[in-house]
Amino acid sequence: MSQTGLGVALKTLRERRTLSLREIGQLSSVDHAYVHRLESGEKTNPSPDLIEKLLRVLKPTERDTALVMWLVDHAEADLHLVEFVLNDPSVSIDIFSAAAGVRHRGNTRPDPATLINRIRKAFEDDDEDD
Repeated sequence: MSQTGLGVALKTLRERRTLSLREIGQLSSVDHAYVHRLESGEKTNPSPDLIEKLLRVLKPTERDTALVMWLVDHAEADLHLVEFVLNDPSVSIDIFSAAAGVRHRGNTRPDPATLINRIRKAFEDDDEDD
């Protein structure tokens, strides 16, 4: 099974807190093996209660919390885009969700920075039209 955007986000947030899988399991009362399966993409669709338990321990920013909650419902999110957004706090959840929803022609997808810049430009152009 391939990794999911949610798995990337959970692992990144756990590593930011320098927590091991066992530590997050103990602190959240969620089996560490299940957390590993979420991070690796082996398990998907966790319950809202389980995500809340993990987020209480991970203590992400409001934006990163919104990102995780969005990813729970959007397993198909591009992993590179999720990683990019987690590492660039200037990207809002609105910009991220718009970028994640873009469909591309052909087999090549623009790199995350290019995609985010295109979405920002589109939002700016839209604001100017109002």
